[in-house]
Amino acid sequence: MAANSVTAFSELCPFPGMRPYRPAEELLFTGRDQESARVSELWRSRNLTILYGPAGIGKTSLLHGGVMPYLWRLGANVLPVGRVSGGPIFPEAAVPSPNSLVRTLLRTWVPETSLPPTGIRRILRLAERGPKPLLVAVDQIEDMYLGDHDDERRELLAALAAARNVHLLLCVRDDRLDALLDEAGDGFPDVALFGLGGLPPRAAAEAIGQPVREATGRAVPPAVAEALVEELLTVRIVDDSGTQRARERAPAVNPLHLQAVCRWMWRTWPEGESSLSGDWPVSVDEALRDALWTAIGEVAAAFERDPVRLCSWAATRFVAPTGEAQVQPQGPAETAGLPNAVLRALSGRGVLRVLRAGDGPAYQVADRRLLEPLGQLAHRAGSLTPPVTRPADRLRAAADALADGDPARAERQARLAASAAAHDIRVQIDAHTVLGNIAFARRDLEQAQEAYRRVLVLLETQQDEAAVGVMLAAIGRLSLARGDVAAAQGLLRAAAGRLPADPFIRIELARALAEAGQRAAAVAILRSVMTAAEDDEARILHGRLMAEMSGRPA
Repeated sequence: MAANSVTAFSELCPFPGMRPYRPAEELLFTGRDQESARVSELWRSRNLTILYGPAGIGKTSLLHGGVMPYLWRLGANVLPVGRVSGGPIFPEAAVPSPNSLVRTLLRTWVPETSLPPTGIRRILRLAERGPKPLLVAVDQIEDMYLGDHDDERRELLAALAAARNVHLLLCVRDDRLDALLDEAGDGFPDVALFGLGGLPPRAAAEAIGQPVREATGRAVPPAVAEALVEELLTVRIVDDSGTQRARERAPAVNPLHLQAVCRWMWRTWPEGESSLSGDWPVSVDEALRDALWTAIGEVAAAFERDPVRLCSWAATRFVAPTGEAQVQPQGPAETAGLPNAVLRALSGRGVLRVLRAGDGPAYQVADRRLLEPLGQLAHRAGSLTPPVTRPADRLRAAADALADGDPARAERQARLAASAAAHDIRVQIDAHTVLGNIAFARRDLEQAQEAYRRVLVLLETQQDEAAVGVMLAAIGRLSLARGDVAAAQGLLRAAAGRLPADPFIRIELARALAEAGQRAAAVAILRSVMTAAEDDEARILHGRLMAEMSGRPA
């Protein structure tokens, strides 16, 4: 990271909190040097490396903040980290693939200013660079097990397994590891597993002090950092009467809990002080209660439920009167009286975790260190102010709902985001893009076009030529799918004008011309973008059109 990049953090909190680290925060990501080097080594040397661990353990942060920067310094040929759901919001109709998992994965691999090719094989071939293996990572791949994606999942895994000169890294939550191994293991001759655990005490103390020093020049004395770590490692089992029944010491610190405490530390930093004093009050439980309340509030908003009731439900169902953890077996549609989707959302935010046993999935509190704070929070939640639900939270909830196979919930959340930020053009663009994607997924092409056209008007006001080009391509492909070839031609010509260097828009334009019977014009366009590759999309279409024009079989 350049020196001025570090300076940019000087007035901001140097801890990301509940979100993962980003590549630009490499100097703030500490305590995982050994893990970063080991995962990088496995990834470079094996056909398939699977990085696994529970939600919130830091897999995404390790990948973005440690592994990727390490490989860039080595000059490795690495694609951007892919996802099969979520990620940046984009018009899905712009990506020519019927597989929704593949559409999202392809889109995360290319810059936002261009369109991806049709399939995984093509994009990987285009990314090849000499004899070096291409390193490909897909994060949060457990999302492909949500909703009804069995056929799409098998197609995706088969395409990844068939890629040549590619070394693949898949990041998966531990409760989906066995399912992933069952489906993907046979397709790869050389598989390595790396389980990510918590932070050892020394690494955790380093992760408290170093980001503050790097970003702001302030100091967290070793004694303060060590006291915070020790408190994070201390698990107290407290019953309903407030009596401590047991006390134990965990072997490692949960990174999500560490972030919650560090954010709390930053908020309570004494004004004007460059260093924390040795008698600075440690309040780990307060920090964990705040984090739990925020996470539960986000889930409550996503499912339109009362956060106080949801908090009470979580404490009652998962913390026994003795203070010990309770396990709730997963039901067919509901668990402990709530839809399974709610529990999955709580798991994704580090409140609960999924257990895989012989009798089927079950849920329990994500970490024993949360038992006491969750019980405390349930007693106080009624007097707390509900967490503020931002439009960005609504958009995340909409993305989660789509991944979960619940378009109705996704649509409600996207509309709530749009209404809550009526004067925020960026939110309006994202919200109506999501609404267009929902309509596209249910094959309501007219409504999808309507939503995308609304986005197009907003993008024009932002003078974002690249985004306008992508949206024009999406609307044009929808016109082609609806049989309105003339409109498709006009839209795709306009898209090509905004993105003249993008070959895939020109291929779509050629397809529209061919549909209208203008084969010669289509062939002329295709000649300008063809390559010698056997699977080149332009070359294949060109060959078919030439055969049709000559009257011979394609």
